[in-house]
Amino acid sequence: MTLSIIQPRQPTASGWRLATWWTCPRELAEIGYPVQAWEHTASGLFVLSAVEVAHDPGAPDLGPEYHLSISLRGHRCSTADALFALAAFELLDATEDNHVPGGKVRNFWRAVADHLSGHVCPCQDEEPAMREDRGDYVWRGVTR
Repeated sequence: MTLSIIQPRQPTASGWRLATWWTCPRELAEIGYPVQAWEHTASGLFVLSAVEVAHDPGAPDLGPEYHLSISLRGHRCSTADALFALAAFELLDATEDNHVPGGKVRNFWRAVADHLSGHVCPCQDEEPAMREDRGDYVWRGVTR
């Protein structure tokens, strides 16, 4: 893993602990971004917290972004569960952006630079929104 001066967000709320049992998959480790696994045993939530650069050609360069992938006991969590985790990591201003049909995690992004907080990926306007779980989970397919 690449050393980075910007580290993944850590929870500030109680009840969270590093998931020491989790091993980073080789494919993720090879990308080189720092990632930490956290769990909240009382709720069953599991969070991968990372810092990544996700720059698409033609899109604004936001620089590094915090990325939280949130699941519940190995399955997709509800919006309420995701908000609980986002609050614990002090990322309530993160934007959800999923690109996996039937995804088991919900993905949230927030630029590290505070003045870019609230940025919404252009895909939100350009790609069709697919809704699952009675509209609680939205993912976007690639139209290109």
